[in-house]
Amino acid sequence: MADDPIHQHITACAARTDAETTDLTARILDAHWPGGTDRSEPAALGWVRRWRPGKSEATLTACSCPATHCLVCN
Repeated sequence: MADDPIHQHITACAARTDAETTDLTARILDAHWPGGTDRSEPAALGWVRRWRPGKSEATLTACSCPATHCLVCN
C-alpha cells in the first residue's frame, strides 16, 4: 500500500508543518486566484443574474448504504 500514489500523497501532506501549509496555500492562491481574495466582478454580476441553468430531468435514487450518506450519494 505504501507504493500507492494516493497513500504517498496523504503521507506527505500529513508531514507538512503549519508554516509549509501556509506557504503552499499562499502559492496556490497567487498562481490561481489573481487578486488573492474573494470578490465580485461587476461585469460578471449581470451575466449571473441573466443566466439560468437548465432543469435536470434525472431522478436520483435514495442512498441504500447502511450509513445513508455514502461517498457516492453524498
